[in-house]
Amino acid sequence: MLSFLENDKMLIDSAMSTALDEKSSEYKIIVDAMRYSALGGKRLRGVLTLEFAEMFGCKKEEILPYAIAVECIQAYSLIHDDLPCMDDDDIRRGKPSCHVAFGEANALLAGDALLTHAFCVISKSEHAKKHPERAMNAIHILSSLAGFRGMVGGQVLDLEAAEKEVKSDTLAVIHRLKTGALIKASVLMGCAAAGAEEKLCKLSEKYAEHFGAAFQIIDDILDFDGNYETCELNSYVKIHGYEKSVTDAHAHIDSAKESLYALSELGFCTNHFEELLEYLIIRMNK
Repeated sequence: MLSFLENDKMLIDSAMSTALDEKSSEYKIIVDAMRYSALGGKRLRGVLTLEFAEMFGCKKEEILPYAIAVECIQAYSLIHDDLPCMDDDDIRRGKPSCHVAFGEANALLAGDALLTHAFCVISKSEHAKKHPERAMNAIHILSSLAGFRGMVGGQVLDLEAAEKEVKSDTLAVIHRLKTGALIKASVLMGCAAAGAEEKLCKLSEKYAEHFGAAFQIIDDILDFDGNYETCELNSYVKIHGYEKSVTDAHAHIDSAKESLYALSELGFCTNHFEELLEYLIIRMNK
């Protein structure tokens, strides 16, 4: 793992554990369920928030609440995705899914609690007290891109497409919303927390969009076992074929690099974001 990725992950893990610490025994079962699902994972989205905020002049420690918030949203979405009424998955990250470990009702409520706690963490932060307009902007970004016009909308479209093969343009919308929206939110929250000007936000958004698209395509490539018959119905590989999937992933990575070049020309250090793109390529070639 990239060294900065590991360091950021450690920062987020520690802050997340503190943010989900509750001494009162009356809330024990729901807090246990929240911690069970939220304390773990690569923290890629939170890392993007920290790194973009730092690139535009914020200290990582100061905007950790924003990274925690996006990771709370990510954890809640995975809990709900795994529920029997959704994707019905019993295993998540190598252990029983939240609804298997704590029961379906508690898992549903744990997801609800993580969703709402995300905005609590931002709004009560010291950074929000110093920069209320930045905090309000970040909350707007996260709530919009995690909601029905973003991640939730993508999940709805994905459920509708579960029993039929969709067209390529529909699949692109599903991926842009279900996977890409929260990645975009992560990047733009970092920009918002740092008070980055609009031109910088637009370049960062371009990076996020192409990074998210490449990330999802590569996930589908890694899931492909060489047999189109057993391939998931609406996998990118199933619809576009393996060779085009690899080509398209590289094209998105190249487009993301273009936005980094523009940022570097403006004097910003983009090394970590370039390393993340190289990491995607390495992951695809495994």
